[in-house]
Amino acid sequence: MNLQEGPSSPNNELHQKQADEIIGVFRNIRKELSCKFEKIAKDCGFTAPQLNVIFHLYMMPSITLNELSDQIGLTKSTVSGIVDRLAKQGVVTREIPKENRRIVRLSISAEFRKNNDICKMKKEFISNLILNSIKNTDPEEVEKIIYGLKQFSILLNNN
Repeated sequence: MNLQEGPSSPNNELHQKQADEIIGVFRNIRKELSCKFEKIAKDCGFTAPQLNVIFHLYMMPSITLNELSDQIGLTKSTVSGIVDRLAKQGVVTREIPKENRRIVRLSISAEFRKNNDICKMKKEFISNLILNSIKNTDPEEVEKIIYGLKQFSILLNNN
């Protein structure tokens, strides 16, 4: 794929402007989601990165610190600090497999699982976030948003 610019034309300039605008919208959405996620995490008694680790360990139990670090896009030392704090709180357990004592597998503790429905917590977070955002919006406007998102998804899938 050649990413070099071709001859400048009004159409290319329009497409670039539209692409930049879409990127801006996604950045704003990501920022807003991050702020909302931080508030939800705080309400649950965690930081946003801690809640992110909890959600990842729920979906992928028994992964290593390196794997978890890769999954959430944070450095190994940052994730290690988060895991240490969660382990002290009794949220995360560390297991050293007998077949390879050099690795440590991370999981959500049985006690935390027993007292918290992590799947429900995650679903409610996402559902409430979207529901609260659209509940006072005209249903026709919401349908336009859904249609636009579906169309953009199709465009992404086709390229």
